[in-house]
Amino acid sequence: MLTPDLIFERALEIIDAEGLGALSMRRLASSLGVEAASLYHHIRDKQALLDGVIGRARSEMVVTADPMGDWKTFLEEVFLEYRRMLVAHPNLLDLAGWRLENNMEDGLAYLVGIGFSLDDAVEMMQSLVALAVGFAMFGAEEAPKGERGLPPEMAARMSDWREETCARTARLILESYEGSRRAG
Repeated sequence: MLTPDLIFERALEIIDAEGLGALSMRRLASSLGVEAASLYHHIRDKQALLDGVIGRARSEMVVTADPMGDWKTFLEEVFLEYRRMLVAHPNLLDLAGWRLENNMEDGLAYLVGIGFSLDDAVEMMQSLVALAVGFAMFGAEEAPKGERGLPPEMAARMSDWREETCARTARLILESYEGSRRAG
């Protein structure tokens, strides 16, 4: 039985295996054994399909930190999980930073709700998204490795985009906003 979940799952499989450019409504319908018109009973258009695929991939994120606990620990875990998800699905990198609308609204509301101004909340979210996407992009297996002109040991290290470095940088970003939070 055709469902939105099945459609998004299959679309993600196509993207993972063949790249974002391989996904079309016709290609997706064929892989599901239906006509392309059948897909439109479940999804509005290709943009809704891409949003659903990103949502499907984000459903793999496992965040155990309590959002009502330490906000820095929570956000660090969220964005490290986002990075991990992107590393697992590198063909989604082109969409990653551009399809955040629903999650961004929730994230901004969370930050404003715990005492940050909207400006600080936006800056923090932009910084953390750029960090997670950047580390995933440069750390992807497909990314060029090595730095021209550097000695081999330095080039190898510059090619190693470690999760620990991403976590450290996320903590620095979050800590830099600690003082701007209004007491609840």
